Amino acid sequence: MRRVMKMKKADFIFKSNAIFDGHASLPKPGYVIVTGNTISYQGNDEKLINEYMGETTRIIDAKDCLVMPGFHDAHLHFYMSGLYGSDLVMASFNDTSEEECVNSLKDFARLVPKDRWLIGAGWYHPLWDNPVLPTKESLDAVYPDRPVCMVSGDAHTMWFNSVGLEKIGITKDTPDPTGDSYGRLENGELSGIIHEKAAMELFTEIFSFTHEEENRFYKKFIDELNSYGITSICDMAMTAVSGADFIKEDIYQRLLDDGQLTVRVNIYPTLDMDLGRAKKLMKSMSGDILRCQGVKQFADGVSGNHTAYLKEDYTNAEYPGDRGTMTIPFDEMRRMILNAHKNDISVRIHTVGDQAIHELLDIFEEANQKYGYKDYLQHTLEHLENFQPDDIARMARLHVLPSVQPEHVLIDPVGVERDLGQERIRHMWPFRRLLDTGSVLAFGTDSPDADINPFWGLYNAVTRQSVDTMEPKGGWMPEEKISLEEAFSAYTYGSAHASLRSNKLGLLEEGMLADIVVLDCNPFAESSEKLLDTNVTLTMMDGKIVYEKTQGEEL
Repeated sequence: MRRVMKMKKADFIFKSNAIFDGHASLPKPGYVIVTGNTISYQGNDEKLINEYMGETTRIIDAKDCLVMPGFHDAHLHFYMSGLYGSDLVMASFNDTSEEECVNSLKDFARLVPKDRWLIGAGWYHPLWDNPVLPTKESLDAVYPDRPVCMVSGDAHTMWFNSVGLEKIGITKDTPDPTGDSYGRLENGELSGIIHEKAAMELFTEIFSFTHEEENRFYKKFIDELNSYGITSICDMAMTAVSGADFIKEDIYQRLLDDGQLTVRVNIYPTLDMDLGRAKKLMKSMSGDILRCQGVKQFADGVSGNHTAYLKEDYTNAEYPGDRGTMTIPFDEMRRMILNAHKNDISVRIHTVGDQAIHELLDIFEEANQKYGYKDYLQHTLEHLENFQPDDIARMARLHVLPSVQPEHVLIDPVGVERDLGQERIRHMWPFRRLLDTGSVLAFGTDSPDADINPFWGLYNAVTRQSVDTMEPKGGWMPEEKISLEEAFSAYTYGSAHASLRSNKLGLLEEGMLADIVVLDCNPFAESSEKLLDTNVTLTMMDGKIVYEKTQGEEL
């Protein structure tokens, strides 16, 4: 009792009949006590609660609504997400044709000076009524005298008009980039389409804005994250190209210094052989709110463009040997990963196709054999669309964490089946088998490729159904459904684990940092469909309330 009497009084006490602690178990009634920026207690000892009560303690009684750790988006692209939500880009993800995409820019075009890039984003031709790649000709017809760039929804392809191609200095006589090619029409003229690394190299030229503009859309996006209960994110390198990863550490630092960084940020700049930048950032950004936790690279592309790297040809192959390629040659990727592992730097790799996954696991296995397994590192593979069956269990054996985005599962299942065929889709996004074979799942969104709403991802993971149509009935590949508690854990503890923060984040336990969210219901007591209507009423980050929808009942 003497120890209790000397306790520092609580700043906040959360009370609820449904507290989810971050472990993959059902919620329980109880309390969460916050002192400063730390959780002092989580349990149901009412006598102890009384000892923590002080004159200024705020009690937040959530009643039957869920109290949980803050959501942690394990994979997003902060710069593009913020930009797409600003007035600097026209983002439209629902267009159903090339013509509709072109016309959607018209109103926006009136607001953008003609000497600046007219930028659109979000098109995805596999979902169009006529699922073929667009060309510059449609853009030229409407915007003949200004540069236009349209970024695909997955950010792996750019679509230019003729003025845009001229502005970036690409003509029909420009040599194709190594390992890739510029899209061409039947007459040999440029089509206006540029894929993968060749497109990524152009990002910094296209997306060039003032510090004021960048600060504005960064802060707006932070506020949006907080409104969804997201208290931590992993900002992943946007491109495979060094110097064009859109990891803006200077913006983050300014926001942190001004007290405006109300989400924890883990940054992952581009991996290359020179680890100087990564080492510098890991040293200078190592606080509780802003950290550099490793590096990121791209092994392959995406299935919709046939750039994901497969063991066998695509089912709808356009030519013999159409199975995608490594974005970076295997030997070069191998040298980079081994070097990072040797230098104690965690690595995260974009891997979509089954052969990309297989070959990357080979590299990580070699790293463990050559330099030893290092439990203070956390290597991850990102996206993981389709597996060679034996590689599912191999993930856990090699301690490589699967970082996945449940919203990707139902973007275009018909297109996936067309690209990969019935046999291979049996091994796509195998969440259930990954958990059953010992992996820790981390959930994210890949925003702006998908919406940051975590409840959509949770719904996708537990139902394997579209958030728009709630189809197919029973779920797509339903054997890979996971439970709601497993899904919540993947979005909290699992994502913290992926970013090496599970010692301080992702759980409601004594000694953990106080990142806490209150929902407007208890999804565990509702049907799965209720997830789509669930909202956040309060978000706490680092012991401070950073979002509050309604004034919670205070006792």
